[in-house]
Amino acid sequence: MFKSLLVPIDGSDYALKALEVASQMVAAEGMLYLLTVRELLPPLHEHGAMSVEAAIHAASPEAAEKEGRALLDKAGETIAAYPGEVQTLIRMGSPARVIVKEADRLGVDAIVMGSRGLSDISGLIVGSVSHKVTHIANCMVISVHTKLDQAALTDDES
Repeated sequence: MFKSLLVPIDGSDYALKALEVASQMVAAEGMLYLLTVRELLPPLHEHGAMSVEAAIHAASPEAAEKEGRALLDKAGETIAAYPGEVQTLIRMGSPARVIVKEADRLGVDAIVMGSRGLSDISGLIVGSVSHKVTHIANCMVISVHTKLDQAALTDDES
């Protein structure tokens, strides 16, 4: 059993699954740190064209804090029965760098994070946060990969 684990939360089902796994891996008296990292300038390729007003709102620290709090609250509901201590953290910056920096600062035993498969081209160009963290972290990184929904596979194949 681990004494302390850091679980990055990005709002995806993959992150919530990683949190479920982490809550089972940490000792009953252990500490779970839930971290969400908000980028003040979100990647525009994910959101398409943005108006100036939308871009300014997206860059607002207050908006990032509010969105981060909502993600962490939802994640906390996932492990409501966890008997140990849970601490939530909202940070701003580049996700991979911030995750590793917080893991070092907190001295956690490991980082437990969801793994999302990227297409070959996207993976080569952008790379995934979990891949970057795995390569630069100074502690163990446990990547939780879940199976895709069968309905989604069937839709893609038709």
